[in-house]
Amino acid sequence: MTLTRNQLTLLGVLALALLIIGVVLGRGCWHPSPPPSTVVTGIDAGPGEEVIAGTLDGAVRAGQVHITQIEAKFDSDLRAFDDTQRAEYDRLRGGDDLDAAARMLSDWNHHRRALKEDAGT
Repeated sequence: MTLTRNQLTLLGVLALALLIIGVVLGRGCWHPSPPPSTVVTGIDAGPGEEVIAGTLDGAVRAGQVHITQIEAKFDSDLRAFDDTQRAEYDRLRGGDDLDAAARMLSDWNHHRRALKEDAGT
């Protein structure tokens, strides 16, 4: 049996159509796997908050150690506080603002040194 040119063309078109339909249907059955689910809790949910909290705690502890060292170094000067200075220092020292307490001691120390230099001149 011999196929004519028209029949061969028709068979080629049908084969191509079946191939295209097969590819389209094959792609419709393929589903990509969903992305892996992650469990997130809290704001950060990672080591970030723990690192920040640890760094903050370390800084606060270092500040407290620094204030203690300053107090030990200037113990005799601290005893020379008047009532107003003592009340202000106790207020700053009792709060969470260690920088303010350190600034107050530094300013007070510079003021005392200036007074000593003026008296010595």
